[in-house]
Amino acid sequence: MLVGSALSVVGTDEVTETEAFEVSDGSYAVVLDQAVVPYSGTDVTIEARNSQGKELFLGTANGVDTDSFLDGVSQVQISDVDFPDQATHRSLPGDPAPAADIAGRDWWTSRETGQSVAKTFDLDADPQMLVIAPAAEGENLDGTTVQLKMRVEGVLALSLIGLAVAIIFAGFSAYFFLRWWNARIRPRKKKGPGTPSDEAGDGTRGRTKTTMTDRAKAAVKGRSKPESKADAEPETQPATDAAPPTEGEPPRRRSRRGARTRAATALTLTTGLALSGCAALPVAQPHTPNVTPYERTAVRPGEAGDFMTAYTESLDKILADKGEGLESIQGAPLIDRTRAQIQIAEKTKQKLRAPNFTEVVAGGPSFEQYPMWFYALGTTDGDEKLTQVQLATRESASTQPIVRSAVFIPADQAPTLLADANGAVEVAPKAFSESMTTSADEVASYLADGKADKVKGLDQGGFKSFRDYLGGLRDKDSGFDEVNAECKPYTEFDFASMTLTTEQGALGMGEVRCTLTIKVPEDYSLDLGDTIEAVKTNDKDGNTVKVDTAQPYVIMQNGEELTAVASDWDILSSRIE
Repeated sequence: MLVGSALSVVGTDEVTETEAFEVSDGSYAVVLDQAVVPYSGTDVTIEARNSQGKELFLGTANGVDTDSFLDGVSQVQISDVDFPDQATHRSLPGDPAPAADIAGRDWWTSRETGQSVAKTFDLDADPQMLVIAPAAEGENLDGTTVQLKMRVEGVLALSLIGLAVAIIFAGFSAYFFLRWWNARIRPRKKKGPGTPSDEAGDGTRGRTKTTMTDRAKAAVKGRSKPESKADAEPETQPATDAAPPTEGEPPRRRSRRGARTRAATALTLTTGLALSGCAALPVAQPHTPNVTPYERTAVRPGEAGDFMTAYTESLDKILADKGEGLESIQGAPLIDRTRAQIQIAEKTKQKLRAPNFTEVVAGGPSFEQYPMWFYALGTTDGDEKLTQVQLATRESASTQPIVRSAVFIPADQAPTLLADANGAVEVAPKAFSESMTTSADEVASYLADGKADKVKGLDQGGFKSFRDYLGGLRDKDSGFDEVNAECKPYTEFDFASMTLTTEQGALGMGEVRCTLTIKVPEDYSLDLGDTIEAVKTNDKDGNTVKVDTAQPYVIMQNGEELTAVASDWDILSSRIE
């Protein structure tokens, strides 16, 4: 069956191919999901040529990335492939180009350029998306033709062998079946008037007395018993499996034994014939496509180091340029803290540098669509080892990951991420995500009035540093009339929806924003210090100072215990009222 279907599809050539089709005018890309090719057991090559001298780009990537990148862009989608006829395709109108340069994306698993490009892919491997597009900005695929080819060598030879084997099996099966059919025991003939009958019922019906007497004599020949009567029933010895039937064995028994043997042989050969027709050939064969949604992790195995290297190098350059371009690598709430640090460093004549990491790990859950998020942990060298925990997001395939929060914690307290073979880490249990709200309230309460009883670690690190600073402002020797603190969790970023399972339990991040209100006596000259002066947003005269601060932290669960960890806090802005 499969022999015939294979030959009907591919013929007798080594390669079968579809008709080349020309891309519709104005289209930016041609997209092929490898999963729609309805064959298996071989590989397929897609080729594209441009007759107008344009450079083409051909890339392979996960469908999550290509769907996001080409969303709303004019394109041609190949929906079915029928060898050796045509590749069914349709044109989708849209924007003339995507939002970013196609060749500069970091999620391509393979890429090549040229006026003629080709990519071969294995139909038995995990499917990916193939994209053909112009390599240069502002171009389209006018003048481009696309064709698919499938390797089919071995189909003819294996088909002929299969046919020959099938014919041989069929011949043997027919031969033994006919032998069995002809050897079946015929029905007894009806007794005629002159036919002797066996009155004793000894199985000799239809035979002459002379014949039966002779057989009886032969059966008792050589025995020491008294001579038997001619019409007595012959005594026989049981036959063994190894010995052939004796001359005295009843014909019916011999007939049945031979019939059973031939029937078994015929059945075996017939079964072999049936199975030989259904066996899979190790060549190209039709296959029902199984198109399922694509998924991927935000950081695939081996990409953690590349991400962290690119981030720190970019951050170093941006810090040297006084923050220009910072929004390309950071987002709120972290970007608020970094901008304040740049202002303070400039005021105090300090130089900021990005940290150097010697060990980096990263992980996040699997996603079927953008946006994505993941955690990255980088450990510094030196006498006091610290680990910076980063939470990064990626809004679309056209953008780069941006870091939304970053907190240094002691390296010995860093959590261990447990990733599967694809680099995916499970999302933390729902109960932990729900506890993030309670934890944020606990942190805010502690920073404002020093009270907390559900979260451990608040009396250490950055939390303690903030409380000490607040205590210094409230000291009677400070000269301030009144110092108040109002603290609230940062709610413009959904930290609770971005948590991971760890070896110890669970991991999350958060941030609390505090506003300090400092009242100065009217007869005092106001000296805020360089730090608060650097981030002052107005020059108004007054005796009340408002200072906005940020307290980022890492929250970890170990069993039923929640622990918050932070190494520092930041002043964001100040103003006079």
